Amino acid sequence: MIYAIYLRKSRADLEAEAMGQGETLARHRAALREYAQSHGMEIGAVYEEIVSGESIDARPKMKQLLREVEQGRWAGVLCMDIDRLARGDSADQARVSNTFRISGTLIITPSKVYDQSRESDEEYVDFELFMARREYKAISRRIMRGRIASVKEGHFIGSTPPYGYDKVKVERGRGFTLSPNSESDTVKQIYSMCISGMGCNAIARRLDMMGIEPRKGKSWSGASVQDILRNPVYCGRIRWQYRKEEKSVTDGIVTTHRRDNPECIIAQGLHPALISEEEFDRAQQYLDSRRIPHARENTQLRNPLSGLVYCGMCGSMMTRLGTGSRNHSDTLRCPNRNCGNVSAKLELVESALAEGVARWLNDCRVNVSRKHAADTAKAERTAADKVRAELTKLDSHRERIYSLLEQGVYSAGEFRERMEALEKRRAQLSENLRQAEQAVSEAEGNRQLYAQIIPRVERVMDIYAQSTPEEKNHLLKTIISRAEYIKTERNTRENADRGNFTLNVIPLFPEIKTGAE
Repeated sequence: MIYAIYLRKSRADLEAEAMGQGETLARHRAALREYAQSHGMEIGAVYEEIVSGESIDARPKMKQLLREVEQGRWAGVLCMDIDRLARGDSADQARVSNTFRISGTLIITPSKVYDQSRESDEEYVDFELFMARREYKAISRRIMRGRIASVKEGHFIGSTPPYGYDKVKVERGRGFTLSPNSESDTVKQIYSMCISGMGCNAIARRLDMMGIEPRKGKSWSGASVQDILRNPVYCGRIRWQYRKEEKSVTDGIVTTHRRDNPECIIAQGLHPALISEEEFDRAQQYLDSRRIPHARENTQLRNPLSGLVYCGMCGSMMTRLGTGSRNHSDTLRCPNRNCGNVSAKLELVESALAEGVARWLNDCRVNVSRKHAADTAKAERTAADKVRAELTKLDSHRERIYSLLEQGVYSAGEFRERMEALEKRRAQLSENLRQAEQAVSEAEGNRQLYAQIIPRVERVMDIYAQSTPEEKNHLLKTIISRAEYIKTERNTRENADRGNFTLNVIPLFPEIKTGAE
């Protein structure tokens, strides 16, 4: 049987690291590997969550682990505490509990093994997850109160300082503040250009022409310039919670949005200002005068590929450009104005993606039959069981050799000779077992491919054409991780509908590759 390890830092771990108590994940990894070794468990994979997130959807490694647990890939999952798996809301807790219970996968911690086929363990898992959520909410409230108090005192509590500043410790006190750096002159230039009547995009182009690089990336954008012009930190204030997270539910699916918060906290900061309040106010007046109010009658998603297709040249997320005087159909384009990737009609890219999924589905049906996959998985498990039985017999034989040595039947030379032969045989069997278990894992993957993944993709393709763009987007995200788009040749009017681009689709299961010519 093969097991997996899941590692995630808690807030207590982060505080311990800050006090110099060492790297948490490394210690936890070593402890769980030692536990697995002492209990004869073979570890097939280690998942280290390097992002912080309350919900499962914000943790990619946890999502991958749950998919594999659903497929029955692991006999059990080792973690330091059960609350490492889920501290989100009741829906997340139920998702974790049900996935492990239905698949028969064990949850293993150094203090207890949870087998939810037993009613007592199932109740214990639910109780532990409930208490973990309660503790998480209490800690969150305490931390938020401390953060708000720190902001009102003028401290900077963000992780990344704004452009033009460095984050430094407060002298003779607790907390952090900001100190101007070499980028501060650029900030002053940006405000000066804005007050003189230049728009954000024009300022971005001027900065690029001057050879001034932003902190991230190689070129400026109008959005990054506007962020600087809208930030009151440059006139000596501290702003907190100005982009508030809002959740909404549509057809049972929770989506999160960040919106401007007019009631955000603004306090006088401890840091020196780069511009005067008068200059900041003049910049706001100019930006407000250029704003064009948009009456959005229809807020439904119009791009079925939203959040899925990325530029294969610069890595930017591809965006939809609606119809207008210059283009008569929706277009998928790279938003990076310095990127050479050529845009294409959205319908052509969508069609190529759907055709690629259909080809993948057909190949799977041809190459993997349900009966063959099940028979292969059964045969490989039988072969692995035979190797394990031989290893067990070998261990019994070793005990007999020791017993015969103690009885004086074997001399020291005979003992060494027989033990060397036994260990050589054991090493060979161990390698055979490793290969057999790998074959079991691959065969089980093929079985799960036919049993779960193929029907899932079939359901998506059956209803895809009749769905709305928003529904299509939700459907695609259940089978596709991302897609990378590259196009180097521009179309002419005569061949405007030619899909001369390459689309590499990365699914949530075996990779699909497709090109449109």
